[in-house]
Amino acid sequence: MRLNALTALSLTALAALVGCDRSIEPAAPPVDQAEATTPAATPAAPAQIAGGLAIEGEGLRIFDAEGAARALPFGTPQETVITAVTATTGGVAPEQSTNAECGQGPVQQAAYANGLQLLFQDGEFRGWFLDEAGLTTVDGVGVGATRAALNAARTVELQPDSTLGVEFTAGDVMGFLTSADASGTVASLYAGETCFFR
Repeated sequence: MRLNALTALSLTALAALVGCDRSIEPAAPPVDQAEATTPAATPAAPAQIAGGLAIEGEGLRIFDAEGAARALPFGTPQETVITAVTATTGGVAPEQSTNAECGQGPVQQAAYANGLQLLFQDGEFRGWFLDEAGLTTVDGVGVGATRAALNAARTVELQPDSTLGVEFTAGDVMGFLTSADASGTVASLYAGETCFFR
């Protein structure tokens, strides 16, 4: 009887140990709250629009460091455009002048060191001209682009009656090529009003 009691007690203790011997899974590493709430990084915007200036057929477009855009269309007040473009292009004020001999009457011009020239009349932004590499349209059209790159980005039409050189239109942007053949590159671009003497 005593043996049966001891055996029963041993079996009960063994069953209790087996029931409690569960594998302990390692605890999950602590979650860093900063990592948990930080969204995944987004790819960087193209260089020409990340915190920069883009040319376009309707005027200019400024992009902040996050890629948000602000349009400066033709018709925007002159001082607004000059202030915004100057801040975006390094803070150096443009050289400003007046040309009284344009066909549409006297115009004011603002020339920046990067080759961008802005045209104003009656206190409003009316056009731009670019003759140095650097600035581009959002789709990558800029001075120095090859004819092949220009054709790949836009539909290009040569102006056969131009008296100023190999002139073309590419959508809402116009310009000049160094040559009409496949070896030509973009020499300059413009949009809006100009003061060309044809």
